[in-house]
Amino acid sequence: MPTEPRIAIVSDPLVQRGGAERVVEAFAETFPDAPVFALLYSPDSGPRSLSKRVQASWLNRVPGANKRHRMFLPFYRQAIESIDVSDYDVILSSHHTVAKNVLTRPDQVHVAYCHTPMRALWERSEAELATVPAFARPSVASLFSRLRTWDALNAPNVSYFIANSTTTQRRIAKHYRRESTLIFPPIDTERFTPGGPVGDYYLVASRPVPYKRVDIAIAATGVLGRKLKIVGGAHTLKEQPPHVELLGHVSDEELRNLMRGARALLFPQLEDFGMTPLETNACGRPAIAYGAGGALDTVVDGLTGILAEEQTIESFVDAIHRFEEASFKSDLLRRHALAFSRDNFKVEISSFVRKAWERQRRAIRQRSAQ
Repeated sequence: MPTEPRIAIVSDPLVQRGGAERVVEAFAETFPDAPVFALLYSPDSGPRSLSKRVQASWLNRVPGANKRHRMFLPFYRQAIESIDVSDYDVILSSHHTVAKNVLTRPDQVHVAYCHTPMRALWERSEAELATVPAFARPSVASLFSRLRTWDALNAPNVSYFIANSTTTQRRIAKHYRRESTLIFPPIDTERFTPGGPVGDYYLVASRPVPYKRVDIAIAATGVLGRKLKIVGGAHTLKEQPPHVELLGHVSDEELRNLMRGARALLFPQLEDFGMTPLETNACGRPAIAYGAGGALDTVVDGLTGILAEEQTIESFVDAIHRFEEASFKSDLLRRHALAFSRDNFKVEISSFVRKAWERQRRAIRQRSAQ
C-alpha cells in the first residue's frame, strides 16, 4: 500500500451555498489533491471555489436537475452508485441525502461526515408527503420506503461515521445503529468578523423551506413592532408585512454586514447543527434560537444568545423580550465562535482521516502476515 492515501471527496448535490457546501469546501482545502465527486453541481448557485475540481454524476446532464433537484430524488440511487471511486484508498463523503451510499470496496476506507440521515426518509416523512399532491402520495411514500431500506442496508459499508452535532450523533445511532465521532462544522471566522454600528433590526438568514419556520420570526417581530430583515426567502409569505424587508439572495459581503448590524439573529428552526448563529457570533452579535437540536451545541443561553423554550410565536416573543433586557459582549461572542473555526475543523478532519488510514494499513499488514 502507498504511504500516502489517494483520497476522493464525495458529496450530495452542490447546487446551493449552505453549511454542507462549506464543509465540502473545507474538505477540498484540507486535501488539495483530492477530486470532488458530486451528485449534482452548479457553478452559479453552488460553491464557485470548486468549479475546477467537481466531477458531477450523469444526473447533472439532465435538463433542470440542478434547479429542481428535489424532483429528481427517484434517480439519486442510480446516480450515486454510478460514481466510480475505485482508484482511491480513502473516500470522504459529505452526507445528508445519499452520498454515504457511494459504492466502495472492503479494502477502502470510507469516512462519512454526516450532517443528518436524510430527513425525508427518517425524520420528516409525513411532513414531506404533505407537500406532495394527494394523488402522488402513495407512489412517493413507496419511494421513501424503498430508499429508507437501501439507506439502512448501506450503513455497515461505511468504515467510520463523523457526526456534525450531538443531535445527528443520536440519529446515526438510532437509524443506522452505528457509533460516530463528533466534529463540529467549520465557521469561517476570517470572513465573519465584527465591525460597524448595530442597527434597529432583527435578521433571519435561511433557505426558503418550510422547516426553517421563518413564519415564527415574522409573527413574533410583528407582535412586538420590531423590524425584520430576511435573507434567503420566505416562501410561505403571501403578503409582505410593513415591518419585514425581504432581501432575497445577497452576496457574502452583504450577509456579513447584515449580521454585523443586526440586533440579533432569529433562528426559529430545528436544525441538525446550524452554522448561522455561530457566524453571527463571529460578527460580534448574539442569536435568539429555538432551544432544541443543534442550537444546544452552539448557543449558550444568556451568554451568546437566548434560547426559546418552544417553537412557537409566543415563546419567541418572550425570548426577544428577555434578549432586550440583557446585554452581550461582542468580544466574548467572537471568542465563542473561534472555537469552531475553519482551521480547527481542518486539523480535526485531517487527523481523523490520517488515523483511519493508518488503522487500515495495519489491518492489511496483519492479514498479509497470517
